[in-house]
Amino acid sequence: MRQTLEDLMYQEGIDVFGTSDVSSYVPEVFSKTPYAVTIGAVLSRAVIKAVKKGPTKNYFHHYRTANAFLDMCAFKCVVYLQRNGYEAVAIPASQTTNSAGIAADFSHKIAANLAGLGFVGKSGLFITDKFGPGVRFATVLTNLKLEGNAIGEPKCGDCNLCVAACPCGAIVGNMWKKGIARDDIVDASLCNRFMKDKFKMIGRGSVCGICIAVCPYCNNTNI
Repeated sequence: MRQTLEDLMYQEGIDVFGTSDVSSYVPEVFSKTPYAVTIGAVLSRAVIKAVKKGPTKNYFHHYRTANAFLDMCAFKCVVYLQRNGYEAVAIPASQTTNSAGIAADFSHKIAANLAGLGFVGKSGLFITDKFGPGVRFATVLTNLKLEGNAIGEPKCGDCNLCVAACPCGAIVGNMWKKGIARDDIVDASLCNRFMKDKFKMIGRGSVCGICIAVCPYCNNTNI
């Protein structure tokens, strides 16, 4: 089943695929679907390079298009699992559900990390081993038993390019480690407020992307 799912998702056009056991991380509402399928779509490097000094309208459109593509692929994954007798629920590529507008029902990064697809960087971004941070994700939770891989260790080293480039100072500069709070890596609330204040003319201030563009791994190069 796992191989069939992987083949199906790659046929749909996704670039990154992984599976994991997320039973220790899912909230109670998802307790009956403790396994995760992670799918990712690589963003255009040309579009990303253009946002080093700030987001562009082209990046916002590209961002939304990638999210819609992933949501459709996740929907097809859910349909396939259900037709084969399993429970499944898709976590959208980009949908915040808490009152502050900075968190979703479940973290794509947790599933991707447990799937061994890369590591969480100082920016708080998930940095894939193959494509760097320029990847959008969606997650499908299911009761089909799926194996994961070893959690990726951070590879940022002494690099602080994202810390220096963040226009509002939201990136703290700490290295990720298991159990660390997100606020100890990046102040998501500050980032959110700054985007809405400074970039309202672009997607109502919902995207930035500078930390992606400056990351050496965005070009799949070593630090």
